[in-house]
Amino acid sequence: MELAQKESQITKRFYLTGGAILSEFYLQHRKSYDIDLFTEIAEVDQTLVEAFLKKISPRLKVTQIKRSQFMGLFSYTLMFEDKTDLKVDFNYYPFPRIQKGMKYKNLEVDSVYDIATNKVHTIFMKPRSRDYLDLYFIMKKYDYSLDKLILDAKAKFDWDIDRITLASQFIKAKDTDESGTVLVRFDKKEMDKFFLELAKSLNNEIFK
Repeated sequence: MELAQKESQITKRFYLTGGAILSEFYLQHRKSYDIDLFTEIAEVDQTLVEAFLKKISPRLKVTQIKRSQFMGLFSYTLMFEDKTDLKVDFNYYPFPRIQKGMKYKNLEVDSVYDIATNKVHTIFMKPRSRDYLDLYFIMKKYDYSLDKLILDAKAKFDWDIDRITLASQFIKAKDTDESGTVLVRFDKKEMDKFFLELAKSLNNEIFK
């Protein structure tokens, strides 16, 4: 991140987002070993990105860079001399942010609220265990309205979020386990209960 914020070709195109950024700048709640750089301006310029990674590799003692691509997402795994690695994603994400986030020096950082709406959308579509964990800690700290998050996620992604389906996805939180990544006091049963209550609240809205 330190080297990225010094590179104008990166800072004018990309912003930081995702679980690692959520933990680093807002919650300090879990371990995460990847960096997400998203752009809503234009598709990822692969040549520019790879020139940047090549430029910073000597300073970071990178011995190898592995690349994969899925549609507009370019994933790079940086392999270091000490045998550790870091995954960096550059993603074309054409969904305008709802709120202005903070800045890390010259690099924009996604707002917690936008990350929360992203998590609601992801949980509805195809959840990962860490998405439940992140949304749980966000909601516990910031007390956002679930109804507003759903409405804003619908507007942001132009995709309907059916409340019955979302409720069923929330119930699946009990089948996940990210306990090994958590850096703060955490009770998995409390998280399961939290999502069960959210699911019940959605069902109550539907049938009242």
